[in-house]
Amino acid sequence: MVWLRRPPARRDIAAAPGSLSGDPAADAIPVTVTPSHSTWPQRLLPYLLIAIIVMADISTPKDVTFSSTLSVAPALSALLTRSLWQTIAAAVTATVVSAVLYGYSLHVAGEVEVAACGAIVAVTVVSCVSLGLVGRQSRMLANVRSVAETAQHVVLREVPPELAQVRTAVAYRAAAAEARIGGDLYEALSTRFGDRLLIGDVRGKGLPAVEAAADVLGVFREAAYTEPDLSRVADRMHAMLARRPAGTEEFVTAVLLSVDPERPTVEVVNCGHPPPLLMRDGHVAALAPAEPGPPLGLFDLASPPGSASAPAWARFAPGDTLLLYPDGTTEARDRNGTFFDLPGFLTGRPATSPAELTRRILTGLAAHAGARLDDDVALLVVRRKPYVPGPAAEL
Repeated sequence: MVWLRRPPARRDIAAAPGSLSGDPAADAIPVTVTPSHSTWPQRLLPYLLIAIIVMADISTPKDVTFSSTLSVAPALSALLTRSLWQTIAAAVTATVVSAVLYGYSLHVAGEVEVAACGAIVAVTVVSCVSLGLVGRQSRMLANVRSVAETAQHVVLREVPPELAQVRTAVAYRAAAAEARIGGDLYEALSTRFGDRLLIGDVRGKGLPAVEAAADVLGVFREAAYTEPDLSRVADRMHAMLARRPAGTEEFVTAVLLSVDPERPTVEVVNCGHPPPLLMRDGHVAALAPAEPGPPLGLFDLASPPGSASAPAWARFAPGDTLLLYPDGTTEARDRNGTFFDLPGFLTGRPATSPAELTRRILTGLAAHAGARLDDDVALLVVRRKPYVPGPAAEL
C-alpha cells in the first residue's frame, strides 16, 4: 500500500509491489446469465404429474380415484411457465384425462370425476386471470425500469475512451438484474488544468440516490473547469449536498483525480472512498491517503470542519494504470464469505487495454461471487498516455 503525502514538499511516490497473486484461471470463467424463458423440464413437469396421477388411478381399485388432483396441473403450468397457452394446454390435457377416467370408473367414482372436471375448469380460469394481471404489472414495472434506466443514462454520460493525457474505460454491473438504477457515479473531463476524473458512491439506492448523483456530477462538471485547486472542487460538491432538503441524510464517498499534463504525477483527493489502485509492471499498490478525509456531505466531521482533505500526489508515468472502484467490488463475497481480493487478482497480470482490464475484472468477480453481489460495481480504468514534459517538469 502506498500512503499519499501532502504538500508542501511536492514529490513523486513510487508504488510498491503487492504481496498477493491473482488466479489466472478466473479469466476463463464466463459470466452466468439466467434464462428469461421457461425450460423444457418446466413445461413437461405438469404432464409428468398427470401421468403419475393416471398410473396411480389405474393401479388402485375403481372406487379409489386420484383424479381430483388433476386440477393441480394447469396451476403448476401457470406457475412454472408464466404462459397462457401452456396453461390452457395443460388444462385441456387434464380435462381429457379426467373424462377418460370417468369412463373407466363409471357408476363407481363418476361423481368424483365430474367434480374433478369442474375443479380443472375453475383453476384454469383463475390461473389465466392471474397470468393476465401479472403480465400487466410486469409491463408496467418494465416501463418504470426503462424510465429509471434512461434517467441514469442521462446522469451518467458516456465517458470518452481517450482524453488529453489518459485513455479510459468504464464498466458497470448491477447487483441484480432488477436493480438497474443505483448510486454509483463517474465522470472524466479534459480541462486546462489537466484531465480530471471522478468516481463516487451515493448512500442508498433508487431515484433519491440518482438525484443526489446528478447534483454531485453537475457541480463537478462545472467546477472542474474553473477551480485550479482540486480540493475546492470537492468543497463545492460538499456544499451542494449540504444545501439539499433537511432529512435526506445523504452523503457520497468519492475520489477525485487530476492528471498533470506536464509532469508524471497525479493529484488525488479522497473523500472516504476506497483508494485507487496503481498498476505498474505487474505490481499493484493502493494510493491510500495519509489522513483519510470524510465523505462529501460530512465535511463537518473533518479537521478543520467544512473542508475536504488536502490533495496528495503520486507518480503516474506513461504506461501506468489507475483503477477506480466502489466498495461493492472489494466487499463481494464467495459462498464461504471470503472477500474478493482485487489487488491480489490484479498482481502479476500482463498489461492490457483499459477495456480488456474491466472485462477481466468483471469476469473474475463473477467467478468469485456469482449471483451473490450485494452492491453495484462500477469500474473506471485510467491509463497514462505519453506526454511532452514542460520546462519545469519534475522527473
